[in-house]
Amino acid sequence: MKSLIALSILLCPAWAFEIRRPRDTQRELFLESMVQKVVVSSRITNARTAAPNQFPYQAGLSVYDGEKYEFCGGSLISIEWVLTAAHCTLTAVKVKIYLGSITYLDYIECLEVEKSNIIVHPEFDPETGRNDIALIEIPDVTYTAAIQPVSLPKRDSCYHTYVNKVVVAAGWGLTSDISTSNSPVLQFAYFRVISNEVCAEEYGPSIIDSRKMCTATVNRIGICRGDSGGPLVLASSNLQIGIISFFANNKCESDAPDGYTRVTSYLDWIQENTNLKL
Repeated sequence: MKSLIALSILLCPAWAFEIRRPRDTQRELFLESMVQKVVVSSRITNARTAAPNQFPYQAGLSVYDGEKYEFCGGSLISIEWVLTAAHCTLTAVKVKIYLGSITYLDYIECLEVEKSNIIVHPEFDPETGRNDIALIEIPDVTYTAAIQPVSLPKRDSCYHTYVNKVVVAAGWGLTSDISTSNSPVLQFAYFRVISNEVCAEEYGPSIIDSRKMCTATVNRIGICRGDSGGPLVLASSNLQIGIISFFANNKCESDAPDGYTRVTSYLDWIQENTNLKL
């Protein structure tokens, strides 16, 4: 493990790529509040190109905050609900949801919803990234080969930690630290889940609580700016266990772990807000 130097780690939310980025906006202040904590990510670095229909649950979100558009990911969990990260929708006025295509901002379905359709976790903490989860209610979609819901874990009294499990994440975010625009085609990569104890050696226990999970980065393969809100699923079953949340030090290609919201910690909240039977 690399040694942890106090005040050297930035938690960067895996935020969407900004089409333009003016100063002094509420979202800019949110990102600045993450200094010395976490960096938000938007893309998969050094990854593979997805095939059509490989990730039929993957959603692209174009989020408008009243001044600019930013891009995030999400996952279709039913005909009328999309799951994403709270930091993606915190200041949203409206959101366009793209479904059914691996091409950036292309779509089979394009749905636009207002702020009233967005449910951000009421205890989301921008400073620590706790409870980084949100739901978006959408008009009913029709399932096709290109549009299918992801599976969520069943509510249970005991959940697997998923340590050492192989998982896969996908997104249209940046593909390297020197990239300046989103990937035109959906990218994906495989990762391995590490324990929260190991992850906390990098970020500290005040950041890595039981409602978060982390994956190891190897050979500079990891999430990046613009991948935020996308699903982390088990490679063996396409069961969504995480939501892309943050990477470290504002460097997508660093060897620090990547961070996710742990879905099993929020199954009750998801069911209460969607009436889905989990």
